[in-house]
Amino acid sequence: MFSESDRVLNNPAKRAAVDLVVIFLGVTVCCLLVQSLSGLPKNPMLILAMAGVASAAHIGFLYFRGGYRSAWRFFSAHDGLTCAGASLLATGLIAAIWYSVLPAAGWLVIAIGTTLAAFVPRVMTRIASSYSLVDFAATPADAAAETQETQDQQKRALMIGFGDNLESFLRAQRKRHVDFEVSGIIDINGVDGATNLRGIPVLGTINDLNTIVEKMTAKGRAPDMLILTRDQLGGYSVAEILAKLDGVDAHIAWLPRMDQLELNGGDKLRPIELEDLLPRPAKSFDALACQALLEGSRVLVTGAGGSIGSELVRQITSLMPSEIILADASEHALYQIDREVSVSFPSVKRVSSILDVRDRDAVMRLMQRERPEFVFHAAALKHVPIVEGQPCEGLLTNVVGSQNVADAASEYNVRTMVMVSTDKAVNPANVMGATKRLAEAYCQAMDAEARDRSGATRFVTVRFGNVLGSSGSVVPLFQRQLEQGGPLTVTHPDVERFFMTIPEASRLILEAMLQGMGDGNAEQGIFVLDMGEPVKINDLARQVIRLSGLRPDVDVKIVYTGLRPGEKLYEELMHESENLLPTDHPSLMVACPRFVQLKTVRSQVANITEAARKGDGDEVVRLLKVYIPEFDATSNEAKKAQSAPFVLHELRDQAS
Repeated sequence: MFSESDRVLNNPAKRAAVDLVVIFLGVTVCCLLVQSLSGLPKNPMLILAMAGVASAAHIGFLYFRGGYRSAWRFFSAHDGLTCAGASLLATGLIAAIWYSVLPAAGWLVIAIGTTLAAFVPRVMTRIASSYSLVDFAATPADAAAETQETQDQQKRALMIGFGDNLESFLRAQRKRHVDFEVSGIIDINGVDGATNLRGIPVLGTINDLNTIVEKMTAKGRAPDMLILTRDQLGGYSVAEILAKLDGVDAHIAWLPRMDQLELNGGDKLRPIELEDLLPRPAKSFDALACQALLEGSRVLVTGAGGSIGSELVRQITSLMPSEIILADASEHALYQIDREVSVSFPSVKRVSSILDVRDRDAVMRLMQRERPEFVFHAAALKHVPIVEGQPCEGLLTNVVGSQNVADAASEYNVRTMVMVSTDKAVNPANVMGATKRLAEAYCQAMDAEARDRSGATRFVTVRFGNVLGSSGSVVPLFQRQLEQGGPLTVTHPDVERFFMTIPEASRLILEAMLQGMGDGNAEQGIFVLDMGEPVKINDLARQVIRLSGLRPDVDVKIVYTGLRPGEKLYEELMHESENLLPTDHPSLMVACPRFVQLKTVRSQVANITEAARKGDGDEVVRLLKVYIPEFDATSNEAKKAQSAPFVLHELRDQAS
């Protein structure tokens, strides 16, 4: 963070003006003091002349030595020596001109006073920036002190960003050897006005990067590494910064955080992860409140071996329930999560059960036997193209399976059932989204019925976007394509999605459970996460390539394949007719979609289930369009987009 004083002193001219004032006053006060103590007659005009010459000499010396190119909030021993040298030179100059005016001891007083006067604004700025004065004494990183042979053996790095984390790194760098030389600093937008930091030159802003690299390359000193410093990014997201680095053939990494620098000795760089590309900070999580609710409880997770389900299991077991019940239709997935829990949380009792949620009797038996207090329903068929081709299977798993779990939760007095839904349920353009919307409607109706009849079970639905790194998602696909040498396939240059990390998604589910068990805005609503701005899949593909040390469109091509059946250019987290209400959590909101009475939605599910059990996919799709009217309209728009796959923003324009 900038201190207020450093915001004011953000260019060399202002720093020089401050020096002019403090040196002039310092020399004046010291001369008056010496004359008073020595009994010499006071000569105001002579004192003013001496102060003027001294301040001008001080400023001139610092200017030519680069003393005004460093930010004062990072005032170091290197800067201190330069400043003291300027003060002594200025004193020596006026002593040479007016030596006979004062005794020798008087000139010593002026030299000390001038140096202290010059130090005051610099040290005060550093203190105001919350730095310890112990840090001031650290030896500066001085690249000129190294031999050319050593420099040539090291990798050359450009630091991207100027600020606190970089200054801490350069200070810590002196304590241990690092295998790269910092050749220069690239400020994001140059607002600091400094042109060096601890002897390392600021070469320009991020917009000058290509020109800077070309000049370094011409001198045989092309950078091998680009290191993001974690300092202020000038309003850019990490993805936008990386896009500006596309033209540079160099490895990219993060500096460690400031709290890790001393521990790591300043040399532990971290690769940039895809999570860093999300255009928003990670959401907060009330772990203590969740622990107070789940500790000592029995918890069931369906789909426990899946991407979301397995992370839910990890998060929940860390809160120390008395028993975790793992249910999944996949034997292999169930074995993997069971083994992981046994190693990571051996004190938590666990029960593993192969369970197909479509089997109503099996779901009822499990609930009756284990009597869970909390149920997290994450079992689903989620891959859009597969469910599009097999609507009966999607309906039976996503709708009938959810109905079975909800009915069993009500039958056996579960305190809260949390259903995991998706943004694809909003204006669904595909069967998967439509089945999830019907399942949402069923759980909404169950919750309303429980409230009206003072039932024991609360039903909470959580809706979020795509999850980075989940099985079958786009990122693992890109990574596999990279391993095979490319190209990366993107359906459309303008397709975009909301993204979050797997841990963040799981914590959202737990946070929504807390909110949903209270009263107020959660009634008949669906929880949605404030996910920030959507991410273009095309941009994500380019960043996956970049983070692999390759160059998009040069080393690896991106091929556009056209939208798949049922796929939209963009996703939404709420329907335009849904009211969006705040909750006690700053990142959670409640959407209030069209409500259907429990009797009606049960009849709808019964009718469509009969068609699904007969294997009549056409009838399933027809009934879904009847029960979810927005599915009919949106699917027609999606088909238009698929017939003209590269018409820019077609769906968005029509929606607006």
